[in-house]
Amino acid sequence: MKKRLRRVLILTVLFPLPLVAQVLVMVGEKAVTSGQLEKALRSAPFASQFPTLDEVEQARLRGDMLERLVNFELLLQEAERLRLDQSPGFQQELTQFESGLLVQRYLQKMREGIEVPEELQRQWEEKFSPDLDAVAAARSLYIARHYEQAKTTTLARLKDVYGQDLSDEALWVRGARDEGVKVDGQVDGYRRELMVQRLLDQKVREWIPTDRVLRDYYQSHPEIGRVPERWHVGQIVVESRELAESLRKGILNGESLFKLAAEYTVDPYGRDHAGDMGWLKAGEGMPQLEKALSALPDNQVSEVIETPKGFHLVMIVDRRPGDQKSFAAIKDRVRRAFLAERLPPYLKSLQQRYPLKWELARRSD
Repeated sequence: MKKRLRRVLILTVLFPLPLVAQVLVMVGEKAVTSGQLEKALRSAPFASQFPTLDEVEQARLRGDMLERLVNFELLLQEAERLRLDQSPGFQQELTQFESGLLVQRYLQKMREGIEVPEELQRQWEEKFSPDLDAVAAARSLYIARHYEQAKTTTLARLKDVYGQDLSDEALWVRGARDEGVKVDGQVDGYRRELMVQRLLDQKVREWIPTDRVLRDYYQSHPEIGRVPERWHVGQIVVESRELAESLRKGILNGESLFKLAAEYTVDPYGRDHAGDMGWLKAGEGMPQLEKALSALPDNQVSEVIETPKGFHLVMIVDRRPGDQKSFAAIKDRVRRAFLAERLPPYLKSLQQRYPLKWELARRSD
């Protein structure tokens, strides 16, 4: 799947799709189209930054999003096969969502229908000019007051039409339907998301019937709870061993590593921060440096360490020891790790029932 996915996304970047949505991949008998992909990208948290990214990064984000759409469709079709939308609880939740959305849209439409008279707008502009914020505040107050009046009047009318026994929410729903407010698309989208969530909840109950499953998983994956040692590091990097040895002698004779780093280090970050490299977590640094740091006492300069970046002198000015978190302390993290391991094979098994056909890549052959 990954190989096909990369090929599809490279093609969509190099050869942009026309305005008419094209099928990117068939999931069983259902299509995932370029239109769906673009819509998902527009609603993503990174949407505003997307146009500024280079083609490689855009292709990566498109690939991630397309994979999500494919996985969602796999789960949705399986949920539909299992008829997870047929339970009374499901229909009740869907009805509640639809009612809430109808009320929201109806009241929004009512508020948007309140118009400020032009003469009143002109009076505010003359009175408060050039303070535009004051004009906007006056306008907002006018709309808020008339909106409350409109709600009271409309609710009284709806009670006269439909009776006093209905709740306010039920009356607003009736009013929304009378006004022709449509929320079918949003309700169907929620139905799809709810079905997928019900399927995932069902699988979680199947995979994790008791906490014993998670405890056993934690015992076999202790790294989940491991907190690595951290060091607050000072560093100098220079281009020759001779200079590094000379600087080390100076430090041993009482000179400050940080003062020397500000003058001699070739590392840009270190030069800007006078050799203060901040906190380094064990397992994230260069192997040569970590080997030296793991055996280095606090506030002592290391021997000269050679790496591809140059010749280093390092010092630990503070440290935070590692730890092993208990299962109880990180139960949620263990659960997430367990499910992250279980979900991909399950999605792969669904592809046997709902095969994937990468249409755009196939047409380009």
